[in-house]
Amino acid sequence: MPDRTGLATALRFLTILPLPGEAEVPEPVLGRSTAWFPLVGALLGAVLAAVGTAAGLLWNAFAARLLVVAAWAALTRGLHLDGLADSADGLGGGANRDKKLAIMKDSRIGTFGVLAVVLLLALKFAFLSSLGSLALWRALVPAAALARWAVLLAIFAFPAALPGGLAGRFKRCCRWPQLAIGTLTAAAVTYFFLGPWGLAVQGLLGLAALLWSLWVRKALGGHTGDTYGALCEVGEAAALAALAALARFGLP
Repeated sequence: MPDRTGLATALRFLTILPLPGEAEVPEPVLGRSTAWFPLVGALLGAVLAAVGTAAGLLWNAFAARLLVVAAWAALTRGLHLDGLADSADGLGGGANRDKKLAIMKDSRIGTFGVLAVVLLLALKFAFLSSLGSLALWRALVPAAALARWAVLLAIFAFPAALPGGLAGRFKRCCRWPQLAIGTLTAAAVTYFFLGPWGLAVQGLLGLAALLWSLWVRKALGGHTGDTYGALCEVGEAAALAALAALARFGLP
């Protein structure tokens, strides 16, 4: 079962919140913290929606949406964007598994990484720009929660490429209780904001996460911390895309 220590660990790992705690987290606590990922995402989405709403009172919609995207990157320390860049460089530039992993460990960013980050941020801004101020709450909270649920799903269902790395530490103590609690949390948040359509989006995002994970396993043998971050970023953009499409047709 999740506990407050796990929640604090998830908040420290996924956001910039300076919560007190040990720098080195025991592996069991790290694994159990995955149950809280969707809830942390929902809290992050609520903060971002508040930022967008407040900014909309002071500036035009363009500036407000841009500030939301900037706050999104800042509140997560750019951690997932860094994972996206490293994953794009490694998966796009490496000829084999070892070369892909070596490129991903390199702190320098390459062409694939730059393109991935720029396009991802542009897509987030574009989808957010198609939503009204009230719709920000109904999109940002579920999108951030579902993306982190997709990461939980990947941690549970797929191996780590490097058992001694961060992905391996998460994987070893992520069990059925964490998956069940995280899935129910994500479903409850999504249903509250979007009704049955939100559950459909959750199902589609889960399928996309499984397909991404199958490709990553084929290329690298399993997930790394970078590919988790990439999945989170792509999952957020994909959820926003789906919700913007629903909004365009007046649904939900």
